[in-house]
Amino acid sequence: MILIERDKEITFLIDLLTECAHCRGRVATITGPTATGKTELVYAFSRRAVESGAIWLSATCSRTDQDVPFGVVSQLFHSAALPIDHSSRAARLIEDAAPESRSPSERPRESDRLRATQGLWSIVLELSKTNTVLITVDDIEYADSMSWQLLLNFVHRLKSANVLIVLTATEGSQDMDSHIEVDLMRHPHYERIALLPFSYQGVMKMTRELMGDAASVRFGPAFHGVSGGNPLLVRALMEDTGNAGGQAGELVVSEAFSRSVRALLYRSDPAMLTVAQGLAVLGDFALPSLLAELLDMPASNVKQTLNRLEVIGIVDELRFRHPTARAAVLDDLEPHARQDMHRRAARLLHAEGAAATVVAEHLLGSARFREPWALAELREAAEQALTDDRHEFAVRCLKLALELCGDDPHRTLITTALARAEWRINPASASRNVDRLVVAARGDALSFQELDTLLRFLLWNGQHDEAARVLERLDALATEPGADEEAAWLDIVRHRLSCTHPPVLSRARAVAVTAPAAGATAWTAAGSGPHAQAATLLTGVLRDGPDADTLRTAERVLHSVSLDDANLETVESALFALVYSDRADLAAPWCDVMYSEAVQRRAPTWRATLASLRAVIALRQGDLVTAEEYARGALDILPPRSLGVLIGLPLAVLIRATTEMGKYEVAAHLLRQPIPDGILQTRFGLYYLQARAHYHLATSHSHAALSDFSTCGRLMRAWGLDTPTLVPWRHGAAAALLQMDQQDQARALLEEPYELPGGDSLRARGISRRLLAATSDLRQRAPLLREAIDMLQTAGDRLEMAYALVDLTHTLNELGEPNKARMIGYRADSVAGECRAEPLRQAVRHSTDGYENGAGESMNVLSDAEQRVASLAALGYTNREISRKIYITVSTVEQHLTRIYRKLNVKGRRDLPAQFSQMM
Repeated sequence: MILIERDKEITFLIDLLTECAHCRGRVATITGPTATGKTELVYAFSRRAVESGAIWLSATCSRTDQDVPFGVVSQLFHSAALPIDHSSRAARLIEDAAPESRSPSERPRESDRLRATQGLWSIVLELSKTNTVLITVDDIEYADSMSWQLLLNFVHRLKSANVLIVLTATEGSQDMDSHIEVDLMRHPHYERIALLPFSYQGVMKMTRELMGDAASVRFGPAFHGVSGGNPLLVRALMEDTGNAGGQAGELVVSEAFSRSVRALLYRSDPAMLTVAQGLAVLGDFALPSLLAELLDMPASNVKQTLNRLEVIGIVDELRFRHPTARAAVLDDLEPHARQDMHRRAARLLHAEGAAATVVAEHLLGSARFREPWALAELREAAEQALTDDRHEFAVRCLKLALELCGDDPHRTLITTALARAEWRINPASASRNVDRLVVAARGDALSFQELDTLLRFLLWNGQHDEAARVLERLDALATEPGADEEAAWLDIVRHRLSCTHPPVLSRARAVAVTAPAAGATAWTAAGSGPHAQAATLLTGVLRDGPDADTLRTAERVLHSVSLDDANLETVESALFALVYSDRADLAAPWCDVMYSEAVQRRAPTWRATLASLRAVIALRQGDLVTAEEYARGALDILPPRSLGVLIGLPLAVLIRATTEMGKYEVAAHLLRQPIPDGILQTRFGLYYLQARAHYHLATSHSHAALSDFSTCGRLMRAWGLDTPTLVPWRHGAAAALLQMDQQDQARALLEEPYELPGGDSLRARGISRRLLAATSDLRQRAPLLREAIDMLQTAGDRLEMAYALVDLTHTLNELGEPNKARMIGYRADSVAGECRAEPLRQAVRHSTDGYENGAGESMNVLSDAEQRVASLAALGYTNREISRKIYITVSTVEQHLTRIYRKLNVKGRRDLPAQFSQMM
């Protein structure tokens, strides 16, 4: 290949060759930062010279041949271009000057050397009488001294000979004998050619000639930026990008580029490779002074070598031009040498006062590094890494710190931090360190803060007996003199446990939720701290029902906290408080914000927790698709073992959502999935029992459903959490009893919730009204169901509203009002369709066969708002009642009705049902 932008150098050498043909012997050196470019240039020129009739004698020097006398000369005169008689004469002359019996260190006799020089030169002159002779020697700095002496003698004899000698050398090489170029410069016809990288235009031209115009425009600028104009690297980038197909116009930097970087460095003098390795290890802190100290090299040599690395296109302003170049250098560094270099870098950067995370990077790369300051650097680095959401790096730092730590007090502190960091990534991976903390806790070796962290892990894993013992120890520490802040925090912990893990409180000696300690300043139950506010808020909602301040307090808490390990439970409590207050519409956007932050901060455990909460919220709204999506997402983010007792939330939502969608086989498969032993001792277990019971209801296993709902009720009463806003177990049990035709017992159950906390919940009352209708006389059902629909619509639960609409459709049919039944049936089908509740849609269609072919077409000409007004008008609601129900003015209702009558071509609201009947 002819090198683009090397034509001018080749032309210059051809001119020298022409001058030689006119009996003007010339000598030239080609210098550059690496061997590769020079070799290619000489090869390209030599091929042209041979094509023009020149005789080419070539040799390549290497470090390994430096001690072989006449090694380079032997290569020159063993060329295939030499006639056989000339080659034989040359071999005898070289053999006489350097016989095999002589040791490599023994110099040949002067007479033998002179005889060889004269004889070999004579061969060159004989050849030059008919053709120009081209002698090329690559990497002359590695030539053995005997060969160099002979070549220098040739140079002095050139004068008018038809001979051109071209030598290449690495510019600035520390292996170069300083006398070589001095000797050459004495010759009157000496020329020096310095190779430079390709210019931007040169790279564009090279890309255009080898890849085409389109590729030149697309990739040329990037090729130049990454390669610095080095043709070897440009070709490597072409290969990588070509192999990848240049997808989407993106530059690909891969294996070919890595190989070329290594080739450039290994074919240069050793100093370039060493400095490149030091640069790769130090990274952003590779200042020349630090590099010199790291590599134990003179600063001037380091600066000179850095300049050469920049010229060859690997480095730009003390940084690798591309991360792949740095990776190639690091990957090729022998493991022990790499560890040693990291060890020295750690010492240097620690002494320089670099950030702990920077020092820790090198400590991790140096394997076991025992220095007094290493432990502190690793701990500080881990803390900063967790703040920056570099969870895996924090875990690595803490694991190394644990290996280096031999002091027991420090070990528990580091073990706690490590368990916390691992828990954020995958709670199952923290289990070994949690076990270590349990052992330490039994020996009273943990502080209050460490015990609090351990308690969270134990509760997550359902280890309730151990959690109760830790709680007792926390209580003991909180009652010590001066432990006001600990006592206040323990009160918050008890509030949380009373709502989520009530049995743990009853197993511990400290059962009751106590008042905050006097004088506590950190967190108090009545104070302004978000942890305390959220804990007492959820307790209040579940035990007493929501009040006028519930929503304001929940949103204030959510506004005031950022997402982290300590605040996750606070966020969870505030969101559940909104859900249990029938404000899932407010909880959803807050949860979306928090979930997005968890995704952005790459914290799987946070993501799984918030996805589970979002699934619960979506189910409360009757959005089965979203509920299924987030529930599956939570189960995919972490394996079941890692979710601990939290698995009760997403698993329950998924079972319930698939059941309501009619995916009974999927729900049955989910119910066969093992669950943690302790899950039914938590609030999350109530959700699981409820979901399983609804599956039994849907598949007509009434007794099994009643058993699960009754178990929910027993647990909720025992825990003091008997509120229909949590799990309306009485509604479920009543539905099971209705399936068994035990209407009186069902009605008795349904009349209880009004006496309970949260009994005035619109959602709970709406569900009760729907079920009470089933226990009532036929004439009483429609008014009850209309009330239920209004309540459930206001509460925002579209699934329960769809159930009520379906029941109303059936009731109207039984009352002999098929027209109204079809109208309500269309609305029921529409709402159930939005929920993706296929069994409900089938139920309403069986009740109103054929309605969709007429009423559906008629209703489709109406807007959503007009459909709602038409449905309510057909049910007999007045304009004022309609305005109150859908929050629009009476005037707007009248305008909607006018458009409805015109679109359906009817005279008034009395004709609406008849109109639908005529169209069916």
